[in-house]
Amino acid sequence: MQKISDLYIQNIKSLPIWVKQVITKEIFDDLNKKLEEFNELADIDSLFQYMRPKVTFKGKQELQEKSMALSGGYYVFLQDLIDDNDIFEITIKNNWTLADSARIFCRLYELEFLSIPDYGTSKTVSVAMFIAGKLKTGEFLKRINKISTIQLEQAIRYQKELNDEGRHIKMASILIKLGFITDKGLDSLLLLKDEAKKRLPLNIGFASVKLQNPEEEAGHIERLQRELARLENENTIMKKRLKKLLNIND
Repeated sequence: MQKISDLYIQNIKSLPIWVKQVITKEIFDDLNKKLEEFNELADIDSLFQYMRPKVTFKGKQELQEKSMALSGGYYVFLQDLIDDNDIFEITIKNNWTLADSARIFCRLYELEFLSIPDYGTSKTVSVAMFIAGKLKTGEFLKRINKISTIQLEQAIRYQKELNDEGRHIKMASILIKLGFITDKGLDSLLLLKDEAKKRLPLNIGFASVKLQNPEEEAGHIERLQRELARLENENTIMKKRLKKLLNIND
């Protein structure tokens, strides 16, 4: 069956080229504006969404035996990777947020159930850890080379001095005060994290999908609608389990 993420993309590709030209410009301008000081996070060659982690022997064994009795979402994630899906497809297919997928990925990676492709490993994993809440702002900025180790240590010392005085200020505000990042840079980071918590609605994006064989279209769309309904029912239960286990907030 055709991947759900492919259907979304196919829907856009089916538009006239003169429309795609405008959409491309508008999206490019929007990304540049919102990630003005972090354009490298929009590098398509190292996006977390494109990553296809490999399931290790240890991971395959756990998928088969389920000896750790993990929440169902972990096993769905492992099976989807074995079926050669990337993070983007897994997230859409299961009606998760990108933050959900990042949390599951980080946990499975910690358990050595996954191995990472060579490309963009450090930055890509750091982004996943950041949106999963596993990395604090200062450490994330250091890992993507936006601040140095010395600058982070300076900010930590300054924060400790303020804490000793009874003034509790977040690290991001301290980094701005010290001139290591700007307000716009902080806004970009907050946007990256907040947007990762949003779920892509399953009931949009298929209106203009056309198959190569028109005779198959009606049946295919009907099957797709049944599949989406099934996923929505399954995910009502799955999301509750994930929230309970991983402390996921809407």
